[in-house]
Amino acid sequence: MKLSSDGINWLNAGLMVAACTAAYAAPFHLFLFSYAVLGPLHYFTEISWLHDRQYFAGRAPARRWWLALVAVAMATLMYGYASNDLLQRPVSPKYEIAMVYLVFATAAMLLYVRRAVSAGVLAGASLAALVLFSTAQAYFILAYLLVTIVHVLVFTAAFVLLGALRLKSRSALVSLAVFVTCTVTFFVWRLPGAPPPESLRRVYDFFAPLNTQLLALFRFDAGDIYESAGAMVVMRLIAFAYTYHYLNWFSKTSIIRWHDVPHRRAVAIIVLWVGAVALYLHNYTVGLTFLYLLSLLHVLLEFPLDHQTFVGIGKELRATLAS
Repeated sequence: MKLSSDGINWLNAGLMVAACTAAYAAPFHLFLFSYAVLGPLHYFTEISWLHDRQYFAGRAPARRWWLALVAVAMATLMYGYASNDLLQRPVSPKYEIAMVYLVFATAAMLLYVRRAVSAGVLAGASLAALVLFSTAQAYFILAYLLVTIVHVLVFTAAFVLLGALRLKSRSALVSLAVFVTCTVTFFVWRLPGAPPPESLRRVYDFFAPLNTQLLALFRFDAGDIYESAGAMVVMRLIAFAYTYHYLNWFSKTSIIRWHDVPHRRAVAIIVLWVGAVALYLHNYTVGLTFLYLLSLLHVLLEFPLDHQTFVGIGKELRATLAS
């Protein structure tokens, strides 16, 4: 059934409330379920959708160079992940982080810098800045937040905001208000929650650095990510952000038409998704081993769209103020 824009906005408002409610009830369980079941289908379908739309970067020569940079970044991330997490041979993450920043910065150049010489100069300046700031603590923290909570919360909020600015309908404004309210509620309405069992903690430990960073950012007690009042605030925020990020994607099928793909590709996506979920069901850690890098790939490939979204917000705000 094809929904109207108003119908999709009301649906998304309901999905926000549902995700928020579930995050209050069982944040750790909700996150692990969403990441394992909704996450892989989101990665496969969004990468397919971005590919069909030329990654929102229409100039072929520049796009090819940028995709080559993404490939180098993924190879660097793969090496770091294999060495640190699989082989237990720690290596400095500064090169992985530099590649993430470079892909993010060049995604903007890809869209808005027309001359190759100018783009080369800006890319060189970006690289020099990365070398200069590579020893700062914020250099590591901001990159980690960019590919995690910023991607699922801030960029999703930007998509919701842009939709509200463009449509200017009651349903769009309500959807935006519900999103903001759900996000703020976790900090205002701090209900106690049951700490997760030890078996779940062992699974969740892979994601624990995100909780630690957010606890420090919000000035909560960073020593406990599972039981304190601050820990529950952060975990509910994470669970809501990731769950709604995925649900938002699936709710807009009739608008962005990510499902409109050749039959063979659709079958391949379904088979890969079922296999991914089966891996997680068999052993969550094994599922992470095979699919973690795929989650990072879809984040990197979305950067041009993210830049376009913020530019679109600026244009809509200027038009609104001028009218």
